[in-house]
Amino acid sequence: MMAARPRAKRVGAAFVAAAASRAAHALLVPVILIASLAVARPARAQRPQAWLPPSADSLQHWASEAKVRFQEAQGDTIGGPNYRAYDLVGQMGRRLLRAYGRTGVIPARGITATLDSLGLSAEMVVDPTFSDFMLLMVRNPYKRSAYALGFIYWKHGDDLRMQGAQFYGGLKPNMRVWWTGFAGQPYSLGVLDHGYGSPPAINMTLFRLSPDGTFWNLVQYRDNGPDLSGGGEASWVDINSDNRPELVAWVHAKNDTLFAECVDCSPIIHELTYVESAAGFHLYDLRVLPSPYSTFTLFIRLLADGNRAAAARLLKDPARLEEAVAGNWGSRHRARAWVLEYGEETPWPRWLEFLHHGTKGDTRYIVRFELLDGRWIISDWVVPHRVDRGAAADSTKRDSTASRAKAGAKTARPAKPPARGGHR
Repeated sequence: MMAARPRAKRVGAAFVAAAASRAAHALLVPVILIASLAVARPARAQRPQAWLPPSADSLQHWASEAKVRFQEAQGDTIGGPNYRAYDLVGQMGRRLLRAYGRTGVIPARGITATLDSLGLSAEMVVDPTFSDFMLLMVRNPYKRSAYALGFIYWKHGDDLRMQGAQFYGGLKPNMRVWWTGFAGQPYSLGVLDHGYGSPPAINMTLFRLSPDGTFWNLVQYRDNGPDLSGGGEASWVDINSDNRPELVAWVHAKNDTLFAECVDCSPIIHELTYVESAAGFHLYDLRVLPSPYSTFTLFIRLLADGNRAAAARLLKDPARLEEAVAGNWGSRHRARAWVLEYGEETPWPRWLEFLHHGTKGDTRYIVRFELLDGRWIISDWVVPHRVDRGAAADSTKRDSTASRAKAGAKTARPAKPPARGGHR
């Protein structure tokens, strides 16, 4: 049964009255800047300026205690003696938020900068379209493998409430809040975050607000929700414009056992769409993201299955199907018969080079693709040279500089930028 949606009253409206009551007092209390103003510096773009309210001494003391406790933490958990350090930072976030007297993007950035200036690893985020709820993600600055603790802040009457929950990664947190209409569960709060590792794990956590607005129920989490394993990206997207977001993820997928690819090569990507119901998010659609590599993978799989008619439809010149059949391209005589070695020097290549461990020897092919009527097709392939089976036995680990030169590559593969995230 759908609950009636409340009128224009907003959960965080009490912030306005709280801010007004502090206005007179604020005129008498100077803002304390963390950065020294004694030395004049040339104007330049900077991060949001850190600031501290009148209780700066207490915050400095809490920050010092928290850092000592983080250093003394045992294991990766947030419970037991380890909890105190996280709770101190959460209480600091609460005090800073009260001092601001309002929620929103600007307070979130200011509080993040303040905690950073105190040597803490914490990030406050807010849904810019619904700023009555805020999240402070706290991590142990001295131990990357430790779990994170996220604190949700929201107004209930005149009380600024705070509730914590464990997160497995805590990096790049992305929070959305929306009205659900579900009986007894008026609001949903979803959080996406990333972990460490290669590839970084993606986690989704879903909360629902209690009917009286006093606490959040944990509905879904890493081991009880959408499977976003494999690495990639995910985002909240309101696909059908109903003010209730869907969860869309693009994750790296395992390919057919006939294929292997180099470490730097673009993988097969699955696009997954999850939609919300009263029980939480469930899978609504899964598809392979179209690309030259996925097209070639499908072509080989169709040949292996003996479906020549469907395979021919992936060729610009269907007559060349016989050439692929004669080369036993679809043979399953061994695993990883096809090795993607490299491609065009761009994040989205239009040609790829494969090494085929065929039944008659090893052959390299440069395969070209083009977009036709909204789908990728194979436009051509050439054989640049042949190699002995022994020389290509460990092709996935070799240095492919020489073959790139022979294939006409003019520039070296650019180095990947360092991964974002980590400790500030």
